Amino acid sequence: MSSSFDATNKRLKNIHARIPEFPEDLMRLLRMTYHVQKRIKDLSNAALRKHDLVDTSYMVLAVLYGSENETSTASTLGEACMEKPANLTRVCNDLEKQGLISRGNRPGDRRCVMITLTDAGRAMAEKVMPEVWGTTTRAYDGYGAADIAALETLLARQLDNLETLT
Repeated sequence: MSSSFDATNKRLKNIHARIPEFPEDLMRLLRMTYHVQKRIKDLSNAALRKHDLVDTSYMVLAVLYGSENETSTASTLGEACMEKPANLTRVCNDLEKQGLISRGNRPGDRRCVMITLTDAGRAMAEKVMPEVWGTTTRAYDGYGAADIAALETLLARQLDNLETLT
């Protein structure tokens, strides 16, 4: 274990000592997943800071960039970015002020908000994506193709398990 995880590992052991049925090994995996995600988000935010972006605004740009016609409904965008509507609205307000996205209604359905990447948003996405993946993918340094495939299989299985619970 890395030294940054030692304190968490010690707390998990203490809980297990007090509650023997506590699933220490599974909880360790969950906490490690959280630590990995937090560090990746921190690396992403560090790369984005100089562009006046944060991880959530980057996700909006990246999802739109990868979407058909660089456009998405607000609800689909929220699901893809794993953001609640109120936070997505705040992020989109900021991105719209920066001229990186535009919002409008779907033709024929005024209730449906459509969010589209602007030319400036496309240019920003193309500029920042390599900076973000250049640091965040370092989490997999030393992994071979078999390691990556095995991890992807395990994580997909974990997602399937979680999706049956919700």
